[in-house]
Amino acid sequence: MRHRKRMGDEPSTVRARVRHQPDRSYVVLIDGPAGEVEVGRTGKTRDVLSMARVGAARTFGVPVEEFGSGDIALTFPRPPYGRDGQWVRIIAAENPDDPSEAVEVGLLGKAYWFDQEAAWFVTVTGMGTGVHPSEHLDFAPTVTDEEVAAFAIYIANADPTT
Repeated sequence: MRHRKRMGDEPSTVRARVRHQPDRSYVVLIDGPAGEVEVGRTGKTRDVLSMARVGAARTFGVPVEEFGSGDIALTFPRPPYGRDGQWVRIIAAENPDDPSEAVEVGLLGKAYWFDQEAAWFVTVTGMGTGVHPSEHLDFAPTVTDEEVAAFAIYIANADPTT
């Protein structure tokens, strides 16, 4: 791939941010020459960075290849829903055809926001901890006493060195 030298108007790093919507979708905004502009909307966390890259290229009038992942300084704030330590239920998998992912769908866990991944660490009884995007979680699940008891036993017996 050949890259052309950037012109003076093209920043080496473009600032982008995510705004959470009430329907739990994401608005992607970038800082352009005329200020902050919306470059897209998505319901999937995994699409945010590529949407920012494409939007930056369009805004600055350059090929999308001019903006690599490292050229976008993305701020993805904690969503207004969800808090550390709350119960969540996994309602979807990134790849539902992968048995190792699909097995977690329907399970209850405790979630903690992980800024660097713009996702949640979710600890599930018997499964351990995994990273899940917000759109894969129900933040108002029905929780049974049996699930809470099983989780407490699982955590009490967990080996902190592994």
